[in-house]
Amino acid sequence: MFGYIKPNLPELKVREKERYEAWYCGLCRSLGKRYGQKARLLLSYDCAFLAMFLSSVRGKASPCEKHLCPVHPLRGKKPMVRRENPAFDYAADICVILAKFKLRDDVRDGKPLRRTLSLPLLRAFSKAKKRLPEVYAAVEKSVTELAAIEKAKLPSPDSAANTSGEMLRAIMVNAPLPEDLPAPGEIRLILSEIGFFIGRAVYLLDAWDDREKDAKKKLYNPFNLSGMKEEDAEFLVNFSINSAISAYNLLEERLRSDLGVLHNVFYEGLFNAWDGINRKAFARKKKKGTATNNERTDKAK
Repeated sequence: MFGYIKPNLPELKVREKERYEAWYCGLCRSLGKRYGQKARLLLSYDCAFLAMFLSSVRGKASPCEKHLCPVHPLRGKKPMVRRENPAFDYAADICVILAKFKLRDDVRDGKPLRRTLSLPLLRAFSKAKKRLPEVYAAVEKSVTELAAIEKAKLPSPDSAANTSGEMLRAIMVNAPLPEDLPAPGEIRLILSEIGFFIGRAVYLLDAWDDREKDAKKKLYNPFNLSGMKEEDAEFLVNFSINSAISAYNLLEERLRSDLGVLHNVFYEGLFNAWDGINRKAFARKKKKGTATNNERTDKAK
């Protein structure tokens, strides 16, 4: 996951924003206790969402408490969701597993320094693999399939997006659920669909965001290979997000906490990620155009 699964912050109420930040801080704390202080560097918005979402599915509220932040000690105490929550442990494990393969992928894409960054985390990677062997195997399988798709230079964004979707499907399906949870099979089926379509959306968002960079570095990007227009890419992204929302709606009545933040992520945040990518691209083009015009003016003088 790449940081696209987060709320549209300006639309959150003050207490909702504080609550979201508490989940983020709580996951950071969980990573440190579970894998050591260096593992806090692996913290991601995506896994903070995962912890919050799975906790709500589990149906148990998670109160906040004040803690000093060792990373920002001068900011005073900040609210953190208590760590005693299986959703936190699972999200921390997922955070480490995904980071391991992301660093490996970066090395393959011509970033050798990422190998050095991974060395202090080798023990954490090994621990996460032992704790969640089925999830680790599923992520590794998807990453291997994505590498094969890249090597074959398949121009269809759907092939790679579906593979990414299967990876997040496995993460959602293997999430810990209470034994006394009503209709666990039905819930896992819904989580499976949510995971698949969010995974698709995340891949498509990331690929669309990286088009210019991948073109310069001659890296695989299905949008560049297919020459797909923006409106067609937007259709694929919106289809994936709307499909995830349809599955989320089936689960909504079972959720017990943080509904304001969760609704924001599904109904606004994911769409806002697409808009944000295109706003950044437009700003870059505008800046580049201004620079080109200034250069022409200087030459004319």
